Parts: sequence; structure tokens; C-alpha cells
Amino acid sequence: MTNDKIKTYTSDKVNLIAVDFEKNRYNPIFLYKIAKIIKDINPDVIHCHNTKELEIMYNARIFMKKKIPIVATKHTLKAKKRYDKADLCVAILEDTKEILKPNSIIIKNGMAYKEPKKLQRDDKFYIISASRLSPVKGNQIIIEALSMVNFDFKFDIFGQGEQKDELQNLINSLNLQDKITLQGFTDNLQDYLASCDVQIIASVFEPYGLTAIDGIYYSPLLLSTRTGICAQILPDELIFENSPENLAIKLTQVYENYDKYKELFAKIKETKDNFSIEKMAEKYIQAYESVIK
Repeated sequence: MTNDKIKTYTSDKVNLIAVDFEKNRYNPIFLYKIAKIIKDINPDVIHCHNTKELEIMYNARIFMKKKIPIVATKHTLKAKKRYDKADLCVAILEDTKEILKPNSIIIKNGMAYKEPKKLQRDDKFYIISASRLSPVKGNQIIIEALSMVNFDFKFDIFGQGEQKDELQNLINSLNLQDKITLQGFTDNLQDYLASCDVQIIASVFEPYGLTAIDGIYYSPLLLSTRTGICAQILPDELIFENSPENLAIKLTQVYENYDKYKELFAKIKETKDNFSIEKMAEKYIQAYESVIK
């Protein structure tokens, strides 16, 4: 992501300093330059989000008189011992915490709320998926499932990725091109989610799944596989086993008993403030304060 693109997500209070982290993390000249930048900034805490950043900042402390504490957030379930170099590790879910050192804490990801606008639509049952177009996200399972249902629908897939052509070929082969559309990227996803009947997450695996938070904020109903945050917050009635046949059965049940399933999800939507970016920031500030001596 370019610096200009990053700036669109930050406030004027954020000072962005571009650093090429592709350099060798053990190169003393590079580490000395990093240490000098850190010295000039004089932060209270260094916060890292991957192992390369963490190791660079840890090694750069060799050239610092003041040992600035390092907080590191683990976003995946892949075990890496380098996280032991952090003064405090943060996991995004309980499963992630299990692979970190014992004094680690959990801070779940949050998102900023955007007021949605309802879009004009027809009377067809409107389904949405929003994800990277990759096999692990399971969009092919949704497409195959929809070829098995006996009700009229419209299905929009939002996202970009390497599976685009494969998914389009699958849509064409099932003669669903009038019902299923690959919409690409949109910067007003919240409007589409607020206007749909159901959002589907069919991922094989999600370390967390921010799209689920989109669903809690905006969608009237969310169905998901048992993965990431959805495995923790959704009742069994809103979970489906990851196969076209199981999803087709679940979608038919939802279509025929829509109000019942919508009411189930309404109880989850009542917890949306727990996933606010403000709540997340508050917990991170507490974490920073705990390591400042």
C-alpha cells in the first residue's frame, strides 16, 4: 500500500515515516538507521504487527540507550517463536493466544462504523459475499450451493483476487450469469450489506474475519462457516458446514423461515459496540500503559 493510500485512513495527528522494511533485519547499518529514527521520534511504545517488524525493532534496540517497550499483535494462527521478543503480545482471538507466551492478552479487532444508505433493489432474495477472491474464502461453495436452491435470488460477490476467472467460469458453466455477479471492489460495502437479505461467509479458515464485523454492523442476517470470530459469536442455527449441499439446505431454511433467522441474528447485532474501533483503541491504550515504566 502506498503512503498516499495509507494517509486516506489516518488522521492529521498521524505522522507517517516511510521505511523500507525489505532490508536485511540483521544488517547493522540498517538497524542503526532505524534506531536513529526511533531516537528522534522518542516514542513511549513501539507497536509491531508482523515478525519482521518485530525482529527489526528488537535488534535495533542494541543501538538505543533507552529500551523502548515493544507491543506485538499476532494476527494469524501460525506459530512463530519470534513473538517472544515482544514485551507484550496481543492476540486477536483466544485461539491465537494459545500459541503466544503466557502473559499475552486478547484484544479483538474493531472497525469504524459508517452510516449506511439503503439502495434500491428488486424483490429477489438478495445475497452478498465480500472477500478476497481466493479458494480459501469459499465463494465457489456459495455458487455451487445456489445452483441447488429452488427460489429466485440475486447474489453479488464483492472483492478482487486470483480466483476471479475461475469463479466466472463456474458461474457460466452453471448458467447463473443472470443471477450471480462478480462486482469487484466497492468503497460503500456498508450500503450493499444494509440492503441485502443475507450475507454469507464461506471461508475454510479465518484467523479473525473482519467481514463478520461488517455483518454485525450492517447486515440484517449473517450465515457463516465455523471459523474465526463467527465460531464464537454466532449460534449454531447461523452456522453451516462447508459444503454446497449443506449451504443449500441452510439457505432454503433461511428463505422459508426468514424472520426467525433474522431475529436470531438481531441478538448478535445488539453487541455491535463490543466491536467498535473505539473499544479496541481503549484496550490498546491500556496495554500500552501496562508496559510503560
